[in-house]
Amino acid sequence: MIVAIGLGIIGLLLIYFEFFVPGGILGILGGILLLTGLGLFIWEQTHIYMIFIYFLVFAFLLVFTIRFALWKLKQKPSFFASDEQSGYVASTYDEKLIGKSGKALSNLKPSGHIEIDGKQYQALSESSYIKKGESVKVIGGEGAQYKVRIDHD
Repeated sequence: MIVAIGLGIIGLLLIYFEFFVPGGILGILGGILLLTGLGLFIWEQTHIYMIFIYFLVFAFLLVFTIRFALWKLKQKPSFFASDEQSGYVASTYDEKLIGKSGKALSNLKPSGHIEIDGKQYQALSESSYIKKGESVKVIGGEGAQYKVRIDHD
């Protein structure tokens, strides 16, 4: 019985670490150990209520482990990332350009390049095809791309 409980606990730990270490191997091994522990417990027990209690406890612990790992993942995304790297965003758009007009340097179908105030930017057409040279207006942005539409002004 102690071996079955130990296998279950080790399985839960491996599942927890799977959230922080890429690859999937730890999660698979953790699941196998959990199932092996359950099978061993069923093999050793003669009372059905003990099997039911074991199953409920480890089901609860599995849900708790996953929720705790997801919470920790929000706190620090990786064991390997330093504090300076945590939450790093590669590039963002300049919000000051929202509302400004420019022209399409390439056909936007739906993405391409625009020019605003003599500078080139990546852009994504809001809904339609925009021909090269047409006047565009910036309406938003996401990442390093600006969302634009045809400027009717």
